[in-house]
Amino acid sequence: LTHCPRLAMVGETLHLLDANGRLVYLSLDEGRTWDGPNQTGISPVHTMFDRPLELPDGSLLSTGHCHRGTTALPNLRQAPAEQMVYRSTDQGRTYAPLSVLSCGRYLVLCEGSMARLADGRIAALLRENSFVYEPMYLCLSADEGRTWTEPEPTPLVGHRPTLGLTASGKLLVTYRDVGPDAGTAAWMGTLEGLTGPYLVHGRTSPDRWALRPLTDATSATADLTVEVTAGEAPCAVHLGAWWRILRGRIEVRPPSIAGSKPRKRWRKLTEDQWNTLRFSYAAGRITLRVNGRKRLEIEVDPQAATTRAILFGAAPVDKGDATSDISSWRRASLHIEEPRMVREYDWQWNASQGLPHAEQKRQVLELDNDREAHFGDFGYSGWVQLPDGRFFCAYHHGGGGELGYEPSHSAHVRGAWFSEDDFA
Repeated sequence: LTHCPRLAMVGETLHLLDANGRLVYLSLDEGRTWDGPNQTGISPVHTMFDRPLELPDGSLLSTGHCHRGTTALPNLRQAPAEQMVYRSTDQGRTYAPLSVLSCGRYLVLCEGSMARLADGRIAALLRENSFVYEPMYLCLSADEGRTWTEPEPTPLVGHRPTLGLTASGKLLVTYRDVGPDAGTAAWMGTLEGLTGPYLVHGRTSPDRWALRPLTDATSATADLTVEVTAGEAPCAVHLGAWWRILRGRIEVRPPSIAGSKPRKRWRKLTEDQWNTLRFSYAAGRITLRVNGRKRLEIEVDPQAATTRAILFGAAPVDKGDATSDISSWRRASLHIEEPRMVREYDWQWNASQGLPHAEQKRQVLELDNDREAHFGDFGYSGWVQLPDGRFFCAYHHGGGGELGYEPSHSAHVRGAWFSEDDFA
């Protein structure tokens, strides 16, 4: 078996599906003995399969993904992904391809997880893999997985979701949180909540907040405004490039375009006072206005994935992160127009509301923090509801801050109990 096999109880039979989808083991005695391995017939192209989902007619669905082609698209850093749904009509012994759940050139949607809703529709939650703080996306099917709605963004930034319906009828998903404060996380709520506004993800000490990124930087426009005063430690904004804010100045080194090596550029700021900085983005050009006055203009590559991410907080330094203080920031707002996605986004914040990521902390339950680990070493998970109503989640955990940790070479399997009350 590969890592992350998927377990599901279907009637009286326990199914163990290999993450690559090639093999399935079946048990009629709660895992004491197993029939298998059985070859599923799933294409070797697709991988990272979901746990089997039983339909009313007794058939089963699962879903896996692959990358199409070998050429990486610059806006994705990788080849586009295809998420395929497979169906079994013989109690999970063999599967045949049923439908394409998602495939596109602006998002890397993969690692889908499906759940059957009370109204009979199937919800599929998918990881987005561009590494620019793009959220997970949701697709729905009203015909048993044969066709799917267009992907819709969710509030959550995460990898390898495990989605399911609880005994109370709520949706529960556990996943790898890949926001600035990385770890294993859980979210519980309604379908409407899962299609709610993007949650700013962040961390403190050092402060850093990830805002909603650009999905297609070739056609999107954005306006980011912050009111900031620089202290002893530098702070920064990322839009197209890192804009470092120091006492009395703001500096930027535009990224290289077509082999060019742009020099660092800077402009004066008013010392020891609040400065309003407005960053306007369109078609690869970023204009900086300081206190209402145009001061600087740079060009970035609208095709590059690095152009898409939008953050503010502590400035990156050569060795780790600088310390930063929430008191450096008084207001922030972001407006994005995405004509290709037929979507607009508005967000506003001021210091009287608390931390910029307060709503994320309210909605998302952290099961384990692993901010020091390599991103691939934590957060793949599975969960089950126990007879007493509690939930148990098993997940892998790198232990990035532990003695002897080796990135990509060491991890634990851990578990956590939680209940609905923990989300209150």
